[in-house]
Amino acid sequence: MARTELDEELEESGGGFSKFLFFMTPILFTVVLLAVLLTLFSPSFKNTMLEIGDKIPFINKIIPDPESSKSDKEKEADKKAEQKKQEESTKATLNQLKEQVAKQEAELEEAGRQVAEKDSKVKELETQLQSAQTKAEEEKAAEEQAAYQKEVKKLAQIYSEMSPSKAAAIFDKLTTDETLQMFSVMSNESKVAILEKMDPQKAADISIMLKDVKPAEELAIAALQSRLKKEAADATPAQSSGNALDETQLSQTFGSMSADAASKLIIQTYKISPEKALKILKAVNDTTRSKILDAMTKEDEKLSVKIVNQLISK
Repeated sequence: MARTELDEELEESGGGFSKFLFFMTPILFTVVLLAVLLTLFSPSFKNTMLEIGDKIPFINKIIPDPESSKSDKEKEADKKAEQKKQEESTKATLNQLKEQVAKQEAELEEAGRQVAEKDSKVKELETQLQSAQTKAEEEKAAEEQAAYQKEVKKLAQIYSEMSPSKAAAIFDKLTTDETLQMFSVMSNESKVAILEKMDPQKAADISIMLKDVKPAEELAIAALQSRLKKEAADATPAQSSGNALDETQLSQTFGSMSADAASKLIIQTYKISPEKALKILKAVNDTTRSKILDAMTKEDEKLSVKIVNQLISK
C-alpha cells in the first residue's frame, strides 16, 4: 500500500516536470534562437551579451572580451587620429635627424676651418722660421766678414809699423791680390813708403789696381783665390827650386825682425792663412823660431799651443 502511494507521488511529480518542460522547451528554444540570430546579425547585442557574460565568474574566462561599442565613424576618426599621430611622430623624428645631420655638417665645416687655419699658421711659422734662419745666416756671415776684415786691418797695421824695406820684402812674396788687400786698409804714407821698396813691376801693377775701389769682400775673395792658385803652382816639381829661395828669404826677413813684431805678424797671418804662418815658422832657424814662439805664447797662449802641435804633426 505504501509503495503504491509513492509511485503515485512520483508519477504526479514527473508529470508536473514533464508539463513544465513541455511549456518551457519552445520558449527556451525561441530565446536561444533569437540570441543566436541577434549575435550573428547584431554586433551591439553580441557585445551586450559578452559584457553580461564578462561579469559572471568563471564564464568571463571562457568567452572573448567584448568589442568596442564605437561606431564606424568613431573608429575611422580614431584611425585617422592614430595615423596623424604616427605621421607627426615620423615627421618629428625626421626633423630631429635633419637637425643632427645639420649639426654634424656644421661641426665638420668648423673642423675643416680650424684645420685650414692651422695649416695657414704652420706655413706662416715656417716662413718666419726660414726668414729668421736666413737673417741669422746673413748676420753670421756679416760678423765673420767683419771679424776677417778686422784681422786684415791688424795685419796691415803691423806691416805699417815695420820698416818699409822689410814690409816690401814680405809683400814681394805675397800675391798681387793679397798685397792689394793689405794696401786697401793702409794709410797713403805707408803705401808710398812700401811701394818705393817693392819690385818695380809689382809696384806698378798694385798702383794701377789701387785706382779701382772694390768692396772688402771682393778683395778678400780675390786674395784667397790668388793664394790657392799660387800654392797649386808652387806644388809642381818645376817650382821646387823657387820654394827653397822663398824659404831662405823668409828666414832672413823674419830673422832680422824682433821676436815681438814677428810673433804678432805670424799670429795675424795664421788667422788669415794658417799654411803661410806655418811656412814662415818652418823657414826660420831654431833659435829664431824659439824666440818667436816664446813671444807668441805671451801674446796668445792657446793659439801658440795649436801652432806648435801643427808644426810637430807636419
